Amino acid sequence: MKKIFTILGITAVAAVSAQNLMPNPGFEAWTGTAPDGWYVTGTTIVQGTGANAHSGTFAVGITAPASASGNRTISPTTDIPVDLTKTYVFSGWYLDNTPNAKFKYWNQFRNTADTGGNAMQAADFSVDSPEWKFFTAEAMPNAGATVARPGLRVYGESATNNGGVIYVDDVLFADKSTMAVTDVKSFDKAVKMNTIVGNELRVMLPERATVNIYSAEGRLVSSNRVSNGEAINTSSMAKGTYIVTVDNGSAKVSRKVIKN
Repeated sequence: MKKIFTILGITAVAAVSAQNLMPNPGFEAWTGTAPDGWYVTGTTIVQGTGANAHSGTFAVGITAPASASGNRTISPTTDIPVDLTKTYVFSGWYLDNTPNAKFKYWNQFRNTADTGGNAMQAADFSVDSPEWKFFTAEAMPNAGATVARPGLRVYGESATNNGGVIYVDDVLFADKSTMAVTDVKSFDKAVKMNTIVGNELRVMLPERATVNIYSAEGRLVSSNRVSNGEAINTSSMAKGTYIVTVDNGSAKVSRKVIKN
């Protein structure tokens, strides 16, 4: 029962709209083999599609170096001007579904050079998971900084496990004061689904979201990116009680459903 309680207890209050300063934040625009607006020289890039895209048609896939040392980083082609009096938010989604790579978000506040560490530099590496994961951090610029260079870094897992691909999508860099805030209650009210499930679970949503289905023991049974009115095939699920979570990237709500 502890796992069910943990899942049902998920709530959030988060920023959902902002003046996004990132170029091509959903990686939908490409020229040749590179996403528009991003500096990728020296890094092997692949185009993520299907389950390897968090939303829209594409994501960017960053290939880890073939060693345990160093990293491969992509960042906006043009550094982002910053105001020393403002707080900025850096966020996005990543998919680390490989034992051969690991991910960190890594922002630099710069003038003519990097001005040092800041709270937008991840302390820990990503952990392997079949689910898309959300990252977010905020900070004021370091003294003397004039621009930000938000980077997406991928490392080899180890000397013998390397060369894997991490996918990243829907990134944001914004002045926090431009961001609107929503309460999870409004999202919860807008999400509707059938609570008695046969061969499909149909979900009504205010926007595209990730729908995860968990067993009563807390085991992930299904994970899908779903648009409004789409149905998830549940024909292979055993009869019983399940927990469904719906996550739009800024709010997360849960429902209990019964498969008959």
